[in-house]
Amino acid sequence: MPNNDTRNETRRSFLNKLGLSAAALTASRLLPGGLAGAAASTGKSWTKGMALDIQFTVATQASGRVKRPYVAVWIEDASGKTVRNLVVWVQQNRRNPRWLAELRRWTRENSGLLDTVSSATRNPGTYAVAWDGKNDKGTALPQGDYYVCVEAAREHGPYSLVREKVSIGSTSFKKTLTADNDIEAAHVSFNKA
Repeated sequence: MPNNDTRNETRRSFLNKLGLSAAALTASRLLPGGLAGAAASTGKSWTKGMALDIQFTVATQASGRVKRPYVAVWIEDASGKTVRNLVVWVQQNRRNPRWLAELRRWTRENSGLLDTVSSATRNPGTYAVAWDGKNDKGTALPQGDYYVCVEAAREHGPYSLVREKVSIGSTSFKKTLTADNDIEAAHVSFNKA
């Protein structure tokens, strides 16, 4: 049977390990990029002349009188931080549109950018945007893991979010993303621009 000194040492080492784990988790959530973002980058530069093309179909199967959807398409790094806003389509005729808050994930991180990145809504249909590997400030990002995010909401319609990881390297690829409600289809391809 262990004595009290051994039990106290075991408790102490367990609590130390627990404290170190909590500190590491807190640091990874609070520090820009966190520990997860550092592990996901390969350190290699984005391949010049390559672009990630994102094609998506929004609300074409909706029935009745269909309102124009609000749509946001952006790129997040491996830690979930927005690195590039590609499109934001919202109602332009009034400040702080009522349905903008329905773009829940985009609004939580980026609502302060609305005046600089948004444009008018579009009818339901199929659209394409391209990402050139740069962040919102125009700086080239490294190869690595990123998340493609397509979010849609419309008045009296469903909420939709497609968020899937892509690994950007130097070789071309195509990937079909999972559809969700009004986002009826989404595809990405990494090719020469």
